[in-house]
Amino acid sequence: MRRDFKPSPLKLAMPLLRWLVFLMIVGAFGRWWALFWPCLALFLFHAAFHRNPRRPLPEDPKLLIAPADGKITDITEMDEPKFLKGKCIRVGIFLSVFDVHVQPSPCDGALRFVEYLPGQFLDARNRDASARNESQLLGLETPDGIRIMVKQISGAIARRIILWRLLNEEVKRGELLGMIRYGSRVELFLPAGFAEILVKEGDHVYGCKTPIARRKK
Repeated sequence: MRRDFKPSPLKLAMPLLRWLVFLMIVGAFGRWWALFWPCLALFLFHAAFHRNPRRPLPEDPKLLIAPADGKITDITEMDEPKFLKGKCIRVGIFLSVFDVHVQPSPCDGALRFVEYLPGQFLDARNRDASARNESQLLGLETPDGIRIMVKQISGAIARRIILWRLLNEEVKRGELLGMIRYGSRVELFLPAGFAEILVKEGDHVYGCKTPIARRKK
């Protein structure tokens, strides 16, 4: 367990940010404004995309928080054969390029399962994206043995899924699991009957801040 490890989304942005600063300096000294202004706009967008705002967690420990910022696109009952291995409720969240793209853990637990699935890069709003796009499954086991899963899914623009945790590493609710760079989708899988779903399709949720569900016991 690496309690001293602190994921930094901004570090991922630094290589491109440095190049953009260099190009802006060149553009400013040469008065090449057609170079300077686009680089400035891209610099601001890229830095903002890698933000990780601090948000207060709900006080009730039974509340499971949103594992991403974005819009609830679907709430579906289905079978999950890989980690939960049974009936579950899947909550789908679409992340636009303007949403925060880090994935906080919805609960306290240990990362017991990780599987990367290669695939296509359909628009994340496409209903087929969940099954066909590049994705990564993150299976969490709570201290009382309940299995919950977060799925990171690439979109048409997002083509890099990042994981910051090691297998069997323990994480606290709200600590970062990983990140998807640019537009994408995140899904939360909860065992059927385990929790009361507190959101509905069309709701906009915020990672760490918005309760997705409340444990029944």
